[in-house]
Amino acid sequence: MRLGIDMISAGEGVGLSSGGMTVYYAGLSKALAAMSSVDEVVAFVPPSVGDFPVPESRKLHLRECQGLPRHRVGRVLYEQSLFALAASQAPIDVLLSTCNTRPLLYRRPNVVVLQSIQYLFFPEVFGRLRRTYLSAIVPASLRSAQAVIVVSDWEKVEAVARFNLDPDRVFTVHHGISHRVRDATLTAGEAEPGARPDIVMASSLYSYKNHVRLIKAYADLRRRKTIPHHLVLIGGDADLSRRDLARVADENGVGEQVELLGSVPHQAIPRLIAHADVVVYPSLCETFGLPILEALALGRPLVTSSVGAMAEIAGNAARLVDPMDVASIADGLEDAIFNDSLRLRLRIAGPQRAALFTWERCAEGTVRALRYATNQA
Repeated sequence: MRLGIDMISAGEGVGLSSGGMTVYYAGLSKALAAMSSVDEVVAFVPPSVGDFPVPESRKLHLRECQGLPRHRVGRVLYEQSLFALAASQAPIDVLLSTCNTRPLLYRRPNVVVLQSIQYLFFPEVFGRLRRTYLSAIVPASLRSAQAVIVVSDWEKVEAVARFNLDPDRVFTVHHGISHRVRDATLTAGEAEPGARPDIVMASSLYSYKNHVRLIKAYADLRRRKTIPHHLVLIGGDADLSRRDLARVADENGVGEQVELLGSVPHQAIPRLIAHADVVVYPSLCETFGLPILEALALGRPLVTSSVGAMAEIAGNAARLVDPMDVASIADGLEDAIFNDSLRLRLRIAGPQRAALFTWERCAEGTVRALRYATNQA
């Protein structure tokens, strides 16, 4: 099988610097290149990409997409025109479109990876123009592709129902763990004696990530108990800003205990998580949730939501809470800090659960979808 992978369509800027998508591209391409059933991998990448983690395999070839715009609107136009032409001319049997959409003019076998569907649940976050585009292009991409990959069983149920898809051509394929996280496990453990314990959340500041309720729950916990923990929020501004959240913290009496770090290089996040006393991720909607997997792999007591794909990914290795209920989140944080038997159980169960999510398994599932697509074309 000769496979093409779209690595240019993941949002603005240079696609390969795009956080979680970088993890996905690097982990999946390396695992695919190691499979005997894959003869060649052609990775379509932005021009002048010097930091792409090329696996040690002669099977992988980078094809730079010259003239690729840096901004979202330009990339949309590029994907639907020049990229469709470039992919059609490439010596590949099937194209893997990795981020929700596909070049509609591409007529050969095509598999679309549905990474996110949050725009269906929280349309106000995405802006009118982007929301209108997604509402048109995502359904068209999924229905016209020969196969669809979703990243959780929860997402499969939603996608089949909302887009009227044949479930037989929708494949659940979980992500794997970043090599940076695996490296950080070597230094994970309890904080150094005398160090301040922290409750850590890593996520861009989208309103559906639920930072506001988390801050209120943290304030509630501090009213119940005397704790030294600060709440450390890692992530850049989105539809909420650090100023917005600082105001919420001040209004709830915890302005001096809530730290808003802003954007942090992706490679630095595993170390911050590894030294957290508790990791929290009370999002209202996730199709997968890489921060959940990272916390599990690093053996950190994790508090996360019982909705969306979060419970599916965490299994029995996290303290699940109702993300709509401030008191429930506070209860979860209290248990994760003070319940020693729970902390021990989560620290043991987390790495065991995370070990199930490998890029080898991701590649195997991806190949199953690709084979289905080539047989259906």
